[in-house]
Amino acid sequence: MNLKELKCEPFVSKAQAIVFGRDGLVLESDNTLFKMKKGNDNVFSTIYFFQGMEEIVFALEDSDELKFNCISIDLLGHDSHFDFRVKKISTDTFCLSVYDFSEQYERVFELQQERNLRDISSKKLERENRRIQEENEVINRLYKQMSQSGTSEFVLLKSDNLLVNVDFKNINYFEAYGDYVKVYTDAKMYIIHNRMKNIEEELPPGMFVRIHRSFIVQINKIKNIEQMSIDIADRILPIGRQHKAQLLNQIKQL
Repeated sequence: MNLKELKCEPFVSKAQAIVFGRDGLVLESDNTLFKMKKGNDNVFSTIYFFQGMEEIVFALEDSDELKFNCISIDLLGHDSHFDFRVKKISTDTFCLSVYDFSEQYERVFELQQERNLRDISSKKLERENRRIQEENEVINRLYKQMSQSGTSEFVLLKSDNLLVNVDFKNINYFEAYGDYVKVYTDAKMYIIHNRMKNIEEELPPGMFVRIHRSFIVQINKIKNIEQMSIDIADRILPIGRQHKAQLLNQIKQL
């Protein structure tokens, strides 16, 4: 009997054909994957996966075929993922085809893991973006409410994923910091994601003044004014030439 004809042609080198009788004893085997002794080894006892399956196998009709896919077992010292096919050849003979698809299955598992990781990362990113959007909506709504009321004495600062309620009177000055702004208060310094232009528009009129493109200060916190600098909160800040007139004008109004 040509056992090669019993195997699927594209996978001949990765498959083994075993012909056995109703007693389970091996009649022929090409031993491509593992060794099965003719007339000595019993399919149902040697191959652990097939133990107790005699009734199912012997009930096969001529056109029937049993299929078991992606079975992970140690097959006679050969640990891998196998596909099993059992079909009836004649009244008293059957063929077991064993296909070693370990490389293919392992690659499928790897691809599935990569896909799962991408899905997890994507969902995590979506949740984070949604959370940031919701927080920004809350902040913008609160800013709008404060702006419309015109009487708020506090400002909400988003720093380190926290919303901090700060009294305007406790703010010493603001400092530009790239796409961020440092807010110096009596207690501590906060870093918020904002622009100086936006900050300036939200501040109570007459309470703060811009002295430099990088600094907005609270007028009542200024200790001393030099020719081109001010002393505030134990720090000397520069006065920009284009902002000096505005500073002096604001002080005169006081």
